[in-house]
Amino acid sequence: MSRPRCARRIRGRRALTPASQPRLIIPIIRGMLLFKPRQLWGEVNIVTSFLIGAGFNADAGRIRTPYDADCSYPLVSDVARLCFGLDSVSIPNGKSVENLFADAHENHDDAPMKRLTDKVMEADYYLGSTLAASEESNCYRRFFEAFPGSSFLTFNYDSLPEICLFRMKRWFPDDGYGVPVETDVEIEGLLPPNRRSQSIVLHLHGSFCLRSSEFELHGNPRGGTGWVDLLPSPKFKFDPDSLSGVFFPYRRVLPDEGYMTTDGRVIAPVPNKDPQLAQAFVQAIYQRACGVVRKSDVLISIGYSFNVHDCASYDPILLALEKSPSRRLVVVSPDAQGAASRLAVEYRHLSITAVNRTFRQWADGCFPF
Repeated sequence: MSRPRCARRIRGRRALTPASQPRLIIPIIRGMLLFKPRQLWGEVNIVTSFLIGAGFNADAGRIRTPYDADCSYPLVSDVARLCFGLDSVSIPNGKSVENLFADAHENHDDAPMKRLTDKVMEADYYLGSTLAASEESNCYRRFFEAFPGSSFLTFNYDSLPEICLFRMKRWFPDDGYGVPVETDVEIEGLLPPNRRSQSIVLHLHGSFCLRSSEFELHGNPRGGTGWVDLLPSPKFKFDPDSLSGVFFPYRRVLPDEGYMTTDGRVIAPVPNKDPQLAQAFVQAIYQRACGVVRKSDVLISIGYSFNVHDCASYDPILLALEKSPSRRLVVVSPDAQGAASRLAVEYRHLSITAVNRTFRQWADGCFPF
């Protein structure tokens, strides 16, 4: 048998067709399933979902902005310097970056979180939109092209997945966040009349572009009598703020009495996230995410370390995966083996595969798992 080729459509290569593969025969390369995402092999249909961490953005590179500033997605190693003006050796003994954010929160200092927010949104506006619109192939475009219809769970604040999928007309904010979202459109005729998202992006720690409210204001609270009704479930509004031009013809749903600034729409990177994870709008996203995972044949994490301090964030997801048809987790990261070995002890019902590669390396290898 000839060596299997990358089973997806790449410019300059011929995509394999169902007829070119034996029925129900799945090729294996070095012990990893070589999944053919764009088509079915006979009756095989693998439902694939993704869990995205900070390492997903590491291969995005850099770009010069119009005002000649260096623009990139901030990595974990950048945050101390960016938000607190400290390098790694200057952090006080026994402290982590998460501890620094917690101290800032206790001191009512929102400046570090605002700096992080501004940097991520700047990267979305300049770098994310450039990657999505590029005529040259890149690992992000190839990734989203290779897995149409998949769902993407993310712990990241950025909107890189939405920007790429929106450019491909496979994602719209009306339903693409996995929950009903109120939107406003500047020119309706520029969008498909019966638009529906093929993929959903679930921000488990919140999104800068999504505003939520758990109450509704009635009456005239400014000049007369007003009252507040608690909602049975949170309402979501699409408010991309400075990213409005990236999602044109969508525009901001204008601020109201429940307005929250962009830096307050996400769960801050503090050691104890339990109080924020218990909020109603976060629980609504998690409920949808767990439902997606339970129906998946495989969950592939990309660039996520499964840090033990974040157990409260990922535990509901992996417990839901234990109830899925195949109970299969694939960990893609340069240090995947360490995380996979630890998780195998903690989640004994899961079948866990480690892929020790960066995201770009995994993409260049045709996404094997």
